Amino acid sequence: DMATFIFGDESGTAVDPALDLARYIHAMNGTDAPSQIQESEAFDLALQNIDKLLTPASEKEKDREAVDSVISVVCSVFQRIFLKPGANVSQLVEKFVNKITSNSSAQPSLRLKAMSTIYNVVNGNGEARFSIFLSMVNFASAAGKDLLSMVLSHCSNLESMFTEWAVDIEKQRLMFSAIFEALKKHDNRDGAHEYRLKFLRSFQGGKDFSSALAHAQTAVVEAIANPKIYLFDYYMDLDAVKALKADPSRTKVFDLLHIFAYDDLDVYNKFYKENSAFIDGLGLSMEESLRKIRLLSLCSLASSKATLKYSEIASSMQILESEVESWVIKAITAKLMDAKMDQITKTVAVNHCADRVFTTKQWVSLREKLSTWRDSMRNLLASIETARQTQLQELQRAADFLHLVYTTSIHIGLLCLLSAAFRAGVRAQLN
Repeated sequence: DMATFIFGDESGTAVDPALDLARYIHAMNGTDAPSQIQESEAFDLALQNIDKLLTPASEKEKDREAVDSVISVVCSVFQRIFLKPGANVSQLVEKFVNKITSNSSAQPSLRLKAMSTIYNVVNGNGEARFSIFLSMVNFASAAGKDLLSMVLSHCSNLESMFTEWAVDIEKQRLMFSAIFEALKKHDNRDGAHEYRLKFLRSFQGGKDFSSALAHAQTAVVEAIANPKIYLFDYYMDLDAVKALKADPSRTKVFDLLHIFAYDDLDVYNKFYKENSAFIDGLGLSMEESLRKIRLLSLCSLASSKATLKYSEIASSMQILESEVESWVIKAITAKLMDAKMDQITKTVAVNHCADRVFTTKQWVSLREKLSTWRDSMRNLLASIETARQTQLQELQRAADFLHLVYTTSIHIGLLCLLSAAFRAGVRAQLN
C-alpha cells in the first residue's frame, strides 16, 4: 500500500524513509526485506531499481501518483545524505544523475522532475547545481523538444545563474555548447545561433581560440545564410571570428564575412569567381547570397545620397532598370531602408537607410542627433514651465479679483444695513 509506504506503518507510527524505501523495493522484487539499513545503502538500492520504480503498475491516475510519491521519497533520502557532514556531494550527484538519465524514453517527465527536485536540494552548492542543470539540458534534448523547451525557459537569466554557481569560463562554454547543440538537434536554428554567439563572446580578450575556430566559422556561415541577418558588425567585433583570418584554412571565411560587412556586389562577384569551389563547399546558396549582397549594395548606395536614380540603382545592383522597384520594395520589407519611389521621375527618395557597420562616423552622427533631441526637450520643458508660470499668475490675479469683489460686496452690504437702520431711527424720532 503506497499510503503506508509514504506515511508510516498500519498503526500510523512514522518510520525511517530509507528503511521504508528498502522494504518497498524488496517487496516489489519479491525478496526478503532487511530489518535495518543505512540511508546510503537504501539510496543505492533505489538507483539500482530506478527503472522499475519509475514504471507505474498501470496507466491509472493512482498508480502514476504512486510512482511520483516513490521518487519523492528517493529524493528525500538523497537530501538526508547530502546534509550529512562530510558528504561527497559531487559523487552523490554524479551517481544519481547517471542513473536517472540512463533512459530518456521511459517516464522522461518524472526523471526530469526528480533532477529538478535534487537541483533545489543542493541549494548553495554551485558546482553540484551546474552539473545537474547541464544534465537536465542534455537529458531533455534526448527526451524531446517539449521537455527541452521547458528546461530552456529557465535560461533567460543564465548569466546570473553562472554567477550564483561561481563556475569558471570553461564550464560556461560547456553549458553554452550543450544548449546550442540541443537547439540545433531540434531544428531551432535561430536559438542555436544565439547561444553559439554567446559561446564565442566568452572568448573576448582571450589569446587561445583553438576551441572556438570551428564554431566561429559555423556562426559566420549561418549569419550569411540567414535571410533575416544583414548587419555583420557584431560578428566582425568577435575576437574568435577575427582569429579566422590568422588560420590559413579559414582565412577565406573571414574574407567572405568582410565582403558582406563592408563591400558590394562587384567585390563579391570577383571573390566568388576566384573561390567558387570553397564557397559552395560551405553550403551557401549562390542565389540567396547574391540576393543579400545586392540588397547590401543598395544600402551602401542609399547611405551616400538622399535621392537615387533608377539607373544608378540598376548599375550598382547589376539588374534591369525595370527590376529596380521590386528590389527597393524588398529592401523596405527587410527594414533596410525607408524610401519613396517616384515612377514619373524614376527616382527613389531615401528617408532613412540602415548603416551596414556602426563606425565612428555613425557614433558621431548619433551623438549629434541625441544632443539635438536633448536640446529640443530642454526647450520644450522650458516652454511648458513658462506657460505653467503664466497660468499660475493668471489664476492668482483672478483669485485676487474675486477676493476684492467678495470683500467689496460685504462692505456694501454693511453700508446698506447701517443706512436702513439710520433711516429707521430718524423715522422713529419724527413720530
